[in-house]
Amino acid sequence: MTRRRKWLVGAGAVLVLLVVTVSAIDWNRARPYIARQVTRSTGRSFEIKGELEVHLSLWPRIIANDVMMGSAAWSKNPTMARIKRVDLTISIPKLLIGRVSIPAISLSDFHLALELNKDGAPNWVFGRAGKRRQFPDISSLSIDNGTITYRDPTNNTNLSFVINTSATAKGGPDTMVEVKGKGRFRGMDTKLYASGGALLALRRADRPYPIKAVLTLGRTRASINGTLLDPLHLKKEKVNFILEGVDLAQLYQITGVPFPPTPAYKLTGSLTHSGNIWTFNHFEGKVGKSDLAGDLSVDLNKIPQLITADLESRSLEMEDLSGFIGVDLVHGPRNKVLPTIPFSLEKIRAADADVRFKGEKIITKRLPIEKMDTHLIIKDGTLKLAPLNFKTVGGHLITEITMDGRGSHIVTHADITAKGLHLDQLFPTSKMTGSNSGILGGRAKLDAKGDSISQMMGTANGEAALIMDGGTISELTLRKSNVDIANSFLVLVRGDKNVPIRCMVANFKAVEGDFKVQDLVLDTPKVNITGDGNVNFADESLHLRLVSQSKSFSLVSLRGPILVTGTLINPKAKPDTTKVATRGAAAVGLAVATVGVAGLIPLLDFGNAKDSNCAALMDQAKSDAGIKQSDITQQ
Repeated sequence: MTRRRKWLVGAGAVLVLLVVTVSAIDWNRARPYIARQVTRSTGRSFEIKGELEVHLSLWPRIIANDVMMGSAAWSKNPTMARIKRVDLTISIPKLLIGRVSIPAISLSDFHLALELNKDGAPNWVFGRAGKRRQFPDISSLSIDNGTITYRDPTNNTNLSFVINTSATAKGGPDTMVEVKGKGRFRGMDTKLYASGGALLALRRADRPYPIKAVLTLGRTRASINGTLLDPLHLKKEKVNFILEGVDLAQLYQITGVPFPPTPAYKLTGSLTHSGNIWTFNHFEGKVGKSDLAGDLSVDLNKIPQLITADLESRSLEMEDLSGFIGVDLVHGPRNKVLPTIPFSLEKIRAADADVRFKGEKIITKRLPIEKMDTHLIIKDGTLKLAPLNFKTVGGHLITEITMDGRGSHIVTHADITAKGLHLDQLFPTSKMTGSNSGILGGRAKLDAKGDSISQMMGTANGEAALIMDGGTISELTLRKSNVDIANSFLVLVRGDKNVPIRCMVANFKAVEGDFKVQDLVLDTPKVNITGDGNVNFADESLHLRLVSQSKSFSLVSLRGPILVTGTLINPKAKPDTTKVATRGAAAVGLAVATVGVAGLIPLLDFGNAKDSNCAALMDQAKSDAGIKQSDITQQ
């Protein structure tokens, strides 16, 4: 026997002896050593309570039963992970070059409890905080009856998930995962059903990960169907996305993105994600009775987050925007016209925004609006609507509003211009205006403090004026304003006619929500109507007195001023009964004393009222409120 042959026989004998010896090893004796090493590395208790099997090869197979790992010291649940059976293989060749590679791993009855403490510290961070650990390479993973619980006491979150994998070839590269979850997320009842590609494919940035999911949070439901790219780092997604619920404002609690209160909605579009920018592209759907379409993105790189949107609606119900201005149609006070629900300072400060909106047709109960165009900007707690424009009644309402939410209460400045409004279109069902309707123009410049529209108007300071040059009005309406019985009767007999309007001026000065009349005039060749008093927006009360002075003779006229009282929601207009009764009593007394002849004297109206100085009144209103001549011309 040659020397070489002797050496090979000897080596083979040693190898056989080594294999026989290793095969005879009781691997259960290694369990305490393994537990000490894991505990030393993680700082957590670790134990293999069941049998430990090792089948040696270049890719040894290890089977461990009843594996348990403890949780953080502060946890009330002493066990973080518990696995009935772990079955895995390890690559020795890769281990020799310093890489931990697991070609396959199977987990049976896998239970994992994840939680945060009251300070927000997670129980899944091992050893020294901030020390990064390299995750082993795993080629195939299968789970049979896996459960995961997640608890966060800081925001009332308690969720449980059941995870299973399934495939034609169990644990193969095309293994699919199914997740079912339920519980409470931030206090909301939560349900989840999701199915996707292999769990391990979640770690691959170069391979699109297919996913389908339906998530219900409270009364909000989201559905996705598409692919994720590098999903563990959420670098890029493109999925079909359906979002529906009872109120968009509820998304703030879920996502931290502030939305105004809305009626029920359903929106469908494409959800994409790149870096820290989420985009809801080309979405369309319904919000209440209104259609809504456009693009919306949230940039989380910015502090605070930046919301950018370009929205449009072909048919918009104004009631569907009520939440945006603080109106609560269900729970709001019934004795108020002005919205009392406060704007949320928290939401104004939660995000910056750049939102454009165009509405082609605006449906309202009273004022007909054809188009709406607005640009909303929120920057560092200050909200601007510049502009907020409406095309209505033949003209335009041009508005710029600034709301500074950086203090304890919102400080507001509003500049509202009315241009070319048609009086007949403003009151389409009224008979008071004639065929040659006048053109209205006006402006209001107000500064206010308060967190709701009601509070703002109740503290407003500034000027507001409305003027009209020309147009016509019903003669019967004018006669009634003077309680002119004789001439009203004549108008009824011969038929109503249109009377030219020389001018109309309504000029108010606002002081702490009390809008006091500076000038209130409607002048015609027949009657000159003037007014005084105030409108108090703090309590929404009306205190106006209208005096009608005839410019023509009337045989019987009680000439009673008209008092406008009550509130904005319940106004009352009636003659001043004191003056009317006094004049009527005098007529009765004289009639008795003179056998009726002199009874008409107190009722005679000789019509000696003078024309108002329309030019001066209109110039004053223009000066006070900044109205331009172009505001009262045809648009």
